[in-house]
Amino acid sequence: RLRQHAVMYELTWLCNSTLLMGSITFGVFDDGTATNWLFRRRPLIATACCIGVSIDQVLWYVDLVGYMVSGKFLVGVMKYLTWPQTLWIDRLTCTHHLWTMPLFIYASNNELELDSFKLSVCIVTIKVCLSRWLTPHCIQATKSKDEGGSGAAEAKSDPQIYRYLNVNLCHELWRDITFSFLQISQDKPPGWLYLWRLLWRWQLFNYLVFVGILSPLSRIGLASLL
Repeated sequence: RLRQHAVMYELTWLCNSTLLMGSITFGVFDDGTATNWLFRRRPLIATACCIGVSIDQVLWYVDLVGYMVSGKFLVGVMKYLTWPQTLWIDRLTCTHHLWTMPLFIYASNNELELDSFKLSVCIVTIKVCLSRWLTPHCIQATKSKDEGGSGAAEAKSDPQIYRYLNVNLCHELWRDITFSFLQISQDKPPGWLYLWRLLWRWQLFNYLVFVGILSPLSRIGLASLL
């Protein structure tokens, strides 16, 4: 049951909610006659969510190519697929990290505007702050024999006992990312300071991806390339 609770928490990852928002705001359920405000086509919202996860999903391409060439994850964003706690369904559905951005750019069929990035800043900030408030760092999957004892801290690193969550990186930098210039939680800062360090870096990298990759692709017209 606790593993099922973990799945519910993981549904709040920004990449997962981006898929939901894309389905709604790209008018997947709109046959042209819908009058309900929820199902109207709003590509601005979908593309903003897409930009919000852009740096993570670009790094997925880097990890994938690195693993195919050298057998190593160059960044570490994909490395969780090798964890013992990772379920087969997680490995099966992880491919959305590779096709979300191309699909959303294709579906928008318009040049991305700066407004999409501005909205993405709000979305990322709200999602991270809510995750910090509402989701735990990890969730206990099975009972530890030494629960509350001297080995309790060590037990939290045991994937057979605890399931690592850290939804939207709200508690610490993803544990598999080891680049020194990205280490923003090793000194165990207070929550507000960690969130500040995380958010300005996240927004900066998203902006670089927006300017350097997403906006040019939308300007060229991904639809024409496909």
